[in-house]
Amino acid sequence: MFAVLALVAVCLSAGLSGTAWAQSWLDEDPPLWEEIDAAREAREDSLLAQGPEVREPFFAFLLAAARGDSLGVWNGAALQEYAADQGRPSRFPMEMIRNLSRRRPTPDENRSWPRSAVKAVWELELTEDLDRDLPYSILGYHPGALRGSRRMLLTEVQLGALAVVGEQGPVTVSDVLLFRLDRGHLLLDVDGLVDRLLGKALDDSATLGFVLARHRSALLGLAVSVGKDGRRIYGEFDFRRDKVLPNGRPVAQALSAAGRRLMLEDYQGPELGIWVDN
Repeated sequence: MFAVLALVAVCLSAGLSGTAWAQSWLDEDPPLWEEIDAAREAREDSLLAQGPEVREPFFAFLLAAARGDSLGVWNGAALQEYAADQGRPSRFPMEMIRNLSRRRPTPDENRSWPRSAVKAVWELELTEDLDRDLPYSILGYHPGALRGSRRMLLTEVQLGALAVVGEQGPVTVSDVLLFRLDRGHLLLDVDGLVDRLLGKALDDSATLGFVLARHRSALLGLAVSVGKDGRRIYGEFDFRRDKVLPNGRPVAQALSAAGRRLMLEDYQGPELGIWVDN
């Protein structure tokens, strides 16, 4: 009975009148779930479009600093004040941040990207090693722990427009930003039960870096990672909805492959994406 009531409620919320629903039921031609989902997502998009493009204040700060080419050093109190000014709570433990800085690269740091110029270097220092539950769900699960070293260094490269090739042909993305994790580590340690349930859909992964870009004006965000067995892994993030997306979108797959190639192409430094136990 509850399932029937829920079904009716979903259809009514998709804009069907009671008469139209009754008629479609009698005709044995109920509305397609894909159409209902599309209508729901369209309503969500309309509402979300009125809000910030980046809902999470910590991400909003990082993107604003990169796009504005801001240099400086910020402590946890400054970042918490920024989040308060945005009027939105943060999922991240900003009280753990001792210092976050963005500066120009040294000659050696610039040479670590032979085919691209390093725009800036980010350094994050925490009060202790990071070991917290992942603040986002993946495929409906809160899958495990996010573990990171107390100090991390990322090199930032800005590429502008980039043509990427996926299964459905070439796609052009713009405003491309690459962040490669050159020192330190950031890991997703998946719980054993979730690992067994989802298998390859969700694995332990060590971060190589992050990719930001725009496709048809929409902001894309990817974490590019590697599994314990060397398997290539990526995750896509929806900044407006503040949620992890299921893998599979062609543009995300193509951008992940291109970003991984650019991060590792002619790279001569120490091995990246190493899994750190305990």
